[in-house]
Amino acid sequence: MRCNYCQSEFEDSAKFCPVCGAPVGPSEDNKPDYFSQANEFPPQSEFVPSVPMINPLHAKTDMLVKDNLFLATCILHTVATALPLFGEFKGINVILIIIAVFLWIIYAESKKGLPNPARIRIISGCIYATKVVLYVLGGLLALMGIISFFSTKPWIKLFTDAFDAGTLPSNDFERFFSIGGWIIGITFIFAALLIIILTYFSYGKIHKFVKSCYENIQSGVDALENRNTTSVWLIVFAVFIGITALGSITSDPVSSIAFGCQAATCVISHLLIKKYYYEYN
Repeated sequence: MRCNYCQSEFEDSAKFCPVCGAPVGPSEDNKPDYFSQANEFPPQSEFVPSVPMINPLHAKTDMLVKDNLFLATCILHTVATALPLFGEFKGINVILIIIAVFLWIIYAESKKGLPNPARIRIISGCIYATKVVLYVLGGLLALMGIISFFSTKPWIKLFTDAFDAGTLPSNDFERFFSIGGWIIGITFIFAALLIIILTYFSYGKIHKFVKSCYENIQSGVDALENRNTTSVWLIVFAVFIGITALGSITSDPVSSIAFGCQAATCVISHLLIKKYYYEYN
């Protein structure tokens, strides 16, 4: 059936036009008179609800988390997080555990409907926490470098107390640090600057990418930040983590497998971003 007033099409059983609210009828008399106070509009409850528009970014994210590659990412990340518990250097990363948990929650929710942007926000927070930890590490290295550069005495005391005098005599420590303390200081400061700069351009950009994802889904904006930069850094991480995995095959096979899973996770994440977010800059 077609509305006599706005010419919109609707079901035959409708009593009112879902677009303009005019009562359904066969004649021109059923057109609503918007200039007449006597015109009666249908109650709000009788309007046919329109289908809500889905943000294109939300729709793409929904397809991404329902992809089998995303399931592979969940599995590989979980394995990479759990394996260090069985390696030579046993340890656990709380941030990686939280990311693993919410990856599985997002995947489970995607089977029931659109993913909840709040879950993506948790992952964004974990990436931000990693960035903060690396900034703190860089600051501590810079502080150690400054102390070592301007005064070797504290370092002499630290190393002479930490090692057995029979293994390496104390006077060798004093001779080494009195000559090369400034070299160690410069090395620490350089390492600190390197960590801070790399963190800003890697984790900083990745955090902005994930943050823009959940914020723009909630606000309805069809845009993403740092998509290309994030894709590039994921490949860079995959290469360096892969090299680390190869280097530890013989000394610690379990950790080597964990690093390999992390590298594979980075590669798959890169492929998912390229596949579903290719149109964003």
